[in-house]
Amino acid sequence: MDTGNGDNNGIIAMHLDSIVNLLANPLKLTSDVALTKIEGGVVNQTFKLTDRERTFAVKWIADDEFSGINRFHQFVLQEQLAHRKIAPMPVWLSDDGRLWVESWYEPTPLSTNTTEQIKVLATVLFTIHSQPITARPLKLTERLHHYVEIAQLFPDDPLVHQINEIAERIHIEVDDTALTLCHNDLAFAHILDSTRPLVVDWEYAAMGNRYFDIASAIEINKLSESYASELCSLYAKQARLPEEHVSDNVHRQIEVVKLTNTLWQQALEAASEERLEPPVVL
Repeated sequence: MDTGNGDNNGIIAMHLDSIVNLLANPLKLTSDVALTKIEGGVVNQTFKLTDRERTFAVKWIADDEFSGINRFHQFVLQEQLAHRKIAPMPVWLSDDGRLWVESWYEPTPLSTNTTEQIKVLATVLFTIHSQPITARPLKLTERLHHYVEIAQLFPDDPLVHQINEIAERIHIEVDDTALTLCHNDLAFAHILDSTRPLVVDWEYAAMGNRYFDIASAIEINKLSESYASELCSLYAKQARLPEEHVSDNVHRQIEVVKLTNTLWQQALEAASEERLEPPVVL
């Protein structure tokens, strides 16, 4: 087996060999398989697997105890999205939900012009929010409390107090028009093709608040205040919503997104490496 990355580190090589061993039977791999690690996030590890004429994207995902996500439900959701040509088709999911295989697509680079990137982001967000697909709800407050539990925060921690305040506000602010399918992690790098569009990394996708999704995209892509305003304006035009309404709602969700990211980071730091690293399978 060719690890494809030229790295002589024995531990990395063992992990790569282990992933191939785990996939050998379900994917009916040949001896010509090659696995290359792709630069990815701090939790999920992504690989390109080539087996003769076949190519797959392989993801090793943090266990469900950390993420709080039901991978089987996400697999079924992505199947629906793939049929609508907006996501790669998922191929296989391990029983424990930690090893995910989907079709491989070569990315089409986005324009390096930031204004053009913002236009693409607005269009992709609106396209996702317009999908006639019903997924499981995000249940944001439950997710926040889950991160609190993993991070082992005390009840008197200021972050816990902030969660309680936000949870009460979310309960009061009920807007049925805000409920759509959301990606919740739309970095520019997750847009493989802006014309179709084709988007990857749907792990956090759920029915949720469209303005939370827009705010998430602003934070993930580190948009300046002016570019964030431009994104809201472009989105409002496509969604045929009042620009001030979109801008105000997104602004209110920025605080929620920042809190979510902070708690996620603390939960990550509290998680042991064993729960994040692939196992060694001989």
